[in-house]
Amino acid sequence: MEPLKAGMVSRTAAGPIAVVGAGPVGLLAACLVSRHHPVCRVGEAIRAAPPEKDPRLYALSPVSLNLLERLGIYTELGIERCRVFSELEIWIYRHRTRLRFSATDIGGGLLGATVWARDLLSVLEACAVASGITCLEAHPEGIVRTGYGWKLPGSGMENAPVLVVAEGGGSRLRERQGIPLDIHDYGESAVTGWCAVEREGGDVLRQVFTPWGPLGLLPAPGGGLSFVWSMPNPVAHAWQARGTQEWAALIEEATEGLYGRITLPDPPRGFPLRRQVARRYVAERFALVGDAAHVIHPFAGQGLNLGFLDAGVLAARLAQALDRPGLVRWDAAIGAYDRHRRGANARFLSGLEAIRLFFRGQDPLGWRDQALAILARHRLLRRPWVEVAAGHGGRRHLR
Repeated sequence: MEPLKAGMVSRTAAGPIAVVGAGPVGLLAACLVSRHHPVCRVGEAIRAAPPEKDPRLYALSPVSLNLLERLGIYTELGIERCRVFSELEIWIYRHRTRLRFSATDIGGGLLGATVWARDLLSVLEACAVASGITCLEAHPEGIVRTGYGWKLPGSGMENAPVLVVAEGGGSRLRERQGIPLDIHDYGESAVTGWCAVEREGGDVLRQVFTPWGPLGLLPAPGGGLSFVWSMPNPVAHAWQARGTQEWAALIEEATEGLYGRITLPDPPRGFPLRRQVARRYVAERFALVGDAAHVIHPFAGQGLNLGFLDAGVLAARLAQALDRPGLVRWDAAIGAYDRHRRGANARFLSGLEAIRLFFRGQDPLGWRDQALAILARHRLLRRPWVEVAAGHGGRRHLR
C-alpha cells in the first residue's frame, strides 16, 4: 500500500479534511484525499457483515479499478475476490439479435470486475487504517459550521477546511445545507439476489430486457450469478410472496435456458427505485459525493462507479488546492469539482434514461431490432457505448 509522501501534509496549517460516510465511496474518498492532506472520518467504522447478511455484488469499471490500484487495493483483492469480465451482452427476451460489447471494441483490456460488497468494504477499511486516518465514532448531526471551516463532534477540532459528505441518498447534512433535490419515482422496485447455476456462461455481464422488466446478471467471484431485476411495483410486490423455486423457474425462463438449471438458496430482496439528483454538489467548503449527490436507476450497474469518479475527481482537485495560497483555494477546488462532476453525471444520466426508454417502449415496426443488428455488425458504432460502460468519460479529470 502506498505510504504518504514525506512533507505532503505539512504544506498547510489547516486541520484535517472531514469525510462523513462509512460506505465504499466515503472510504475511497478518505483514502485518496489522505495521500495529500490529513483526513478525519466522522461516523462508525465499517464492520463487515457476514456473507449471508450482505449479498450485494458490485461491477467496477476499469477507471474504478484504477483508483483502487492507486491505493494498492485492487491487487490486494486478488483473483479469489475479484472476477474480471471483458464482455457485456444485451438482448430482448425471445428476440434473435444479441448485442455484444467487448473490451476489444476499445483496444483490448477488460470492461471491469465484479467484487462482493463485503470484500470491497473490508479492504477499503484496512486501507483507511493503514493510511493513519482518524475515525471519530460520533453522530454527524453534531458537525457545525465555524468561521473558517467545520467543528467536528467529540474531537475539539474547529478548523476542518472541507467537509466531504458521502452519507447516501438520505443525507441529513445535505438537507441542513439547503441543497434541493430533483426526484423522480420510477414506480419500480429492484429485486436482488444470488443464484447457483448449472452452466456458468463465461465471464460476461448480461442484460435481458424481459416482459417483467430489465434483468441484470453479474458473474460472481467463486461462481454463480448475482442478479438485479427492475420490475414495476405491482409485479415486484406480487412476486415477493413467491418461493425460491418459483423465482428460479422465472430466471430460467427469462434467460431462455442459457445457464441451465438455476437454484436460489435464499429469497431475493426488493427495494423501491427512484432518480434523485442534487441541483448542486457543493456549498461553502462542503462537497457531496456518491449517492448523497445522485441516485440513479440500477439497470446499467453504474451507480457506484459514478460515486468513485466523484471521489477521485474531488481528491484530485483538493490536491491541486494545496499549491495555491490563501483560504479561497478550498472553495476554488470544490467549485471545480462541482463543474466537472455535475455536468458529466447529468450527461450520463440523460444517456442512461434514453437507453432505458429505448428498450422499454413498444417496437411495432421493428426499428429497435434493426438498430441492435447494426450495432452488432459495426465496431465503430459500439465504441462510444463501450467507453461509457468502461467509465472512460471521467478519466481526464482524475489527474
